Amino acid sequence: MPSRSAYRASDALDLLQRDHELVRKLLRDHDRLRQGGGGGVEGKADIVEKLCDVLTLCAQIEEELLYPLVRPVLDGHGLAPTVLCDHAQLRRLIARLDELEPTDPGYDDAVGDIGDCVLPSMNHAQTVLFAGVRTAGLDMAALRDQMVRRRRAQQQQDFTRIGMPTPKSTEVVGAWPPDCHLTEM
Repeated sequence: MPSRSAYRASDALDLLQRDHELVRKLLRDHDRLRQGGGGGVEGKADIVEKLCDVLTLCAQIEEELLYPLVRPVLDGHGLAPTVLCDHAQLRRLIARLDELEPTDPGYDDAVGDIGDCVLPSMNHAQTVLFAGVRTAGLDMAALRDQMVRRRRAQQQQDFTRIGMPTPKSTEVVGAWPPDCHLTEM
């Protein structure tokens, strides 16, 4: 088992990178189950619920914490003007998916639509936005701490929905994947 320090994120962009990796993994897991890879309907529903939770929390954190910080510094460069539109589209897709059962004919297509919406945005963020933020000299360690506090507050408020235990006082459950813990700073 890796040590806790192996999961320590050096900055906010590392946390977002983990979010992106987890989203890609969950989309691959869903695709595997959709193609008959075992796990059944309940397994597929669990994966999709985690996917929607991760995407929702990530979008909230980006909108509330990251974008307001980087927008003035990047002066629009690197921050695609469509990113908030992508988040609005993502919310509509998640709402549509919430109305469907895993056995409904359009369920898998709705998950695919979510992937089609988020994968290009994540790729853009990693290749353009993250590079611009790193060169701008912003305090990404402080932003990481804000993000961890925001995640912890969200998880304590709604931890049963996102399937995570209530954090212990000495741990910060702010890193994804959900079984990773960051030691409080």
